[in-house]
Amino acid sequence: MVKIIVDSTSDIPQEEAARLGVTVVPLTVRFDEEEYRDGVDLLPAEFFARLAVCRELPTTSQVSSGVFMDVFREALADKDDEIVGLFLTHRLSGTYQSACIARNTFPRRKIYVIDSGTGSFGLWPLVREAVRMRDEGCSGAEIAARIEELKRRVILRIALETLKFAQKGGRIPMTAAVVGSLLHVKPILRIQDGKIEIEKKVRGNQAAYDFMAKMMDAEWDRTYTPSVTSAQCPDLLASFVRRLESETGMTAYDHHELGAVIGVYSGPGAVGVAYLMEKPGF
Repeated sequence: MVKIIVDSTSDIPQEEAARLGVTVVPLTVRFDEEEYRDGVDLLPAEFFARLAVCRELPTTSQVSSGVFMDVFREALADKDDEIVGLFLTHRLSGTYQSACIARNTFPRRKIYVIDSGTGSFGLWPLVREAVRMRDEGCSGAEIAARIEELKRRVILRIALETLKFAQKGGRIPMTAAVVGSLLHVKPILRIQDGKIEIEKKVRGNQAAYDFMAKMMDAEWDRTYTPSVTSAQCPDLLASFVRRLESETGMTAYDHHELGAVIGVYSGPGAVGVAYLMEKPGF
């Protein structure tokens, strides 16, 4: 049987992971001297509540190779078991490298470790496809080959409500953050091929939603369901979804609350969308 394993930066809730038959391995989130297992001891609402009052930004620690060895060993209980692992891009964490080290300790087993090139809700379209193929009886090799092909087409955009946390994290200078806040500038972050960049700066939420909706309408492969995220902001999420629906004709989407890996830079109030493009963006 093919076992699908992801890390907690995918922001898939435990209950949904259990329903899908997906194993989620948690990273560690550290606020000062306190450590929490991402998505286990520290859920999104609790994370953002603590983020709002902390002096120093929290840090995340990658999953160790030892933890992965234990997870892989349990997943390979039967001799015919295989593993397909989808992990946060190596450009944002060493978790993928840890999984590779663990894989190499089981040289005779079929373990396919994939650098997703994305993170957070950008992983969800890939996870959904992997689950579908597993349920249809595909082998681990077939699933891995398909995900390697599709990952080049994943694009993630997220609009920030505040510049405070991006500045704290060193993504933008303090002067730019102060001026941007006074002018109600909303930066739009784009993640593709593991790279995080500020793609565009606009004035106000509606302009940000307009830009992301128009880009999605031009790029989105409508045979795949998009993934929408929000950071503890139901009203902004509703407004954003209405804009996506009116521009793209979107009728269904997956929604997950934003977790620590991107939330540490976005802060609360962020909304975003990830989807598969019709053509690779390279």
